[in-house]
Amino acid sequence: MSRWQDEIPAEQWEQWQELAQKSSQQKKIPTTLGAEDYAASAIEKLLAQSKKPENVEAWLRKAINNQYIDRFRKIQARGGASMRELTDEQWEEEMVSFAVGSPSGLIYIRESVAEVLAVLTEKEREILILSAAGFDNHQIANYLSYKSNKIVATRLAQIVDKVQKSVAKIGANHRSK
Repeated sequence: MSRWQDEIPAEQWEQWQELAQKSSQQKKIPTTLGAEDYAASAIEKLLAQSKKPENVEAWLRKAINNQYIDRFRKIQARGGASMRELTDEQWEEEMVSFAVGSPSGLIYIRESVAEVLAVLTEKEREILILSAAGFDNHQIANYLSYKSNKIVATRLAQIVDKVQKSVAKIGANHRSK
């Protein structure tokens, strides 16, 4: 009995491997596992499928995204250690930088990151950290059990607005000194 995997030419497997690596590298969060590990794992999972997915490229992207989400959940279950080798302070700076839109907006505010983030609720911080880590709105909605990614998009816009207003307020206070 012939398996679908055996009928795929080597060139196609190479293209899928390249796609898997590119998808893994697009994530903003290098974890203890590298992008190559996530890509290889996705290809291994593809090889284990009894039937060829209808859209292999989309299947690979989803498999890689799910791996990152699973990794995030495991890290959270261990007590929320950073997904990167960053200190809590560095991670908070990353969140503010993401919301502000560029690190250059933080030059005068580095010592005030905690103050900026204090305007956010715990849930808002969670949404911001997931978004800053590279997860899309659909993935965040699934993770947080929201009914749609539109809710996440709306919440994220509100969060970014709150952070930007906080940054502007602190910047104005800094300039007036």
